[in-house]
Amino acid sequence: MKKTFVAVAIVCVGLLAGSACAESSSSPAEQAIRPIMAKMLAAANTHDTDAFMAPMVRSPSLIFAFNGEVIKGWDALHAQQLKWWSRKRNATKYTYAQDGEPGFLALGSDVEVLTWPLVSRWMSADGKTGSSAFVVTYIWQRLPQGWRIVYGHESWQKPPG
Repeated sequence: MKKTFVAVAIVCVGLLAGSACAESSSSPAEQAIRPIMAKMLAAANTHDTDAFMAPMVRSPSLIFAFNGEVIKGWDALHAQQLKWWSRKRNATKYTYAQDGEPGFLALGSDVEVLTWPLVSRWMSADGKTGSSAFVVTYIWQRLPQGWRIVYGHESWQKPPG
């Protein structure tokens, strides 16, 4: 038993500095939410607003805070997201990537807070490049249709241009 535990500990330390162990001990909520996050990131990189917003509660109760503005309701956020990405799509290629490990905090069996460090990278038509780190905080709630984002907030290291 002792040898098995030591072997497992060595494997966990050796595999990506313990990420395999962290994943195996993650909560059921985290295990359910991580694949949704991957789909959201893929949708963000293709600027697919509908796919990106699919995990958000489709309700007037959805709240999203961004750059000092509070956007209320799925419809209002959807319209704003379309504007943001259509503006960016025209002149510049933007991509998004995770920039560190996300933090999960359970507030109960049906509510999870996610703090997600990300980075946006871009290349303009004239070849100029840049990047900006940002953090998204989502409050996820388990609803009858599955885990859904009911609140979000974006905080940028330097505001997007």
